Amino acid sequence: MEISGFVLESGIPEIGIKIYDPEDNIIGAYTVELELDDGFTRTVSLDSPSYDQSGLYIIEFTYGDQTDDLFFEVVGISEPEPTPQSSSDPEVLMVVTDKGTYRDGEFIKISGMVSEVGSPTILIGIFDPDNLPAGFYTPQISSDLEFEASFLVKNGVNFKKIGTYTVKANYGTSKMTTTFGFTNKPLAQNTPQNPPPASIPPASPPQIILNPTPKPEPKPIPTPQEQFTPAQPVFAPKPVIQNSQPVQAPKIAPQIIEPNPLTEEKEIGNVLNNITLKCDSSHYTDSIIYGQGMGAALMRLCNYDQAESYFENALAKDPDSPETLTNLGSSLAKQGRFGAALEHYNLALKKDPKFVPALNNKANALAETGKIEDAIAIYNKILDNDPTHEMAKQNLQKAREELVQLVKLQVKEDSISVNLDDSIPKIETVKVNYPKETFEAPKTANVIEQIGSIFAGFFGFLK
Repeated sequence: MEISGFVLESGIPEIGIKIYDPEDNIIGAYTVELELDDGFTRTVSLDSPSYDQSGLYIIEFTYGDQTDDLFFEVVGISEPEPTPQSSSDPEVLMVVTDKGTYRDGEFIKISGMVSEVGSPTILIGIFDPDNLPAGFYTPQISSDLEFEASFLVKNGVNFKKIGTYTVKANYGTSKMTTTFGFTNKPLAQNTPQNPPPASIPPASPPQIILNPTPKPEPKPIPTPQEQFTPAQPVFAPKPVIQNSQPVQAPKIAPQIIEPNPLTEEKEIGNVLNNITLKCDSSHYTDSIIYGQGMGAALMRLCNYDQAESYFENALAKDPDSPETLTNLGSSLAKQGRFGAALEHYNLALKKDPKFVPALNNKANALAETGKIEDAIAIYNKILDNDPTHEMAKQNLQKAREELVQLVKLQVKEDSISVNLDDSIPKIETVKVNYPKETFEAPKTANVIEQIGSIFAGFFGFLK
């Protein structure tokens, strides 16, 4: 689809274009530069899941403080689908643990299945009884759509509280949960070292009894060494404890109420921000705004396609957020889609021209696409306002080194391809007469000074 038009009175050099689907969700945002005749043209591919829905779509044009709308309709897409979900939106179908309760030193095995393969990995989060993150894992999705994660239970390390833990599996935009119990008490010994006489029944672990009924035969008093096993606790308003020493009933976690998704995603993101998988092979370092939820955290795990989905959903709720526009641009750049990334950086800078993360990331995208001089100018602009900005310093140094190498390569190529007969300055000679002989003294053109002048101008640009 080609979108074109013109402005009557030009004031600024670019126009903003946004596209909304029939449900009023934003599915595209672009910044288009005006041509010399004040016209503009933008081509949008409809070969995308965003246009799979039949109905009326809206194109919103923004030019300065003026806005205008244009409508188009997508027809011919059959509503009933044989599958309940499109290939671009896989979901979690099942997540289970191999046991209901685990103890210190045991291995937890978490397995499950997804509807189809989207991202090659799934994010598994473990949350303690207070709903605080206790660990994260990213198992691979197999060819039969199954996944499995296994890890060791260490009391006081990854499991610090007794009670009910929650497993949360996140895949794409879907989520599924399950629970398991944890206790730091060892398994009860079936055979004591000193068994009691045969006439006396073996001692049993102490239990909390609800309104005990007197029995003809008194129950034996258990040894103090035997400990409480909270596998099957019984509660009472006024418990009677069968032990010589009072035993305090352990706190059993109340029924877990699912928290606000945004708050939960921020908690997960804060933990994942401290995880470095060293999977990002980019030459330049992007500035990611953390604390916005799962999107930024998935960027840290290099799940850029899933991060893009989270940022797009966030942008639909707040289209004017420079933070979300910048993060979305970075997720696109990490996938090699630098043109779309630059459009989102420009939108962010339109909202806040001094927003440093957008400036830094825009410079990175320009450098990656060969516009190193433009990138260096932006890095210098950042450092003019904040000379201590370490990320901009590092990126500027990388850009300078890359530009030096390019110039050296260009000089070398020029020296190889040049026609020596036409390029080398001709040497003028002066005849000098001496009493015994006459010879020619060459007046050599200073080629070194010429090359030096080229590099002097080049390094002057580097600042």
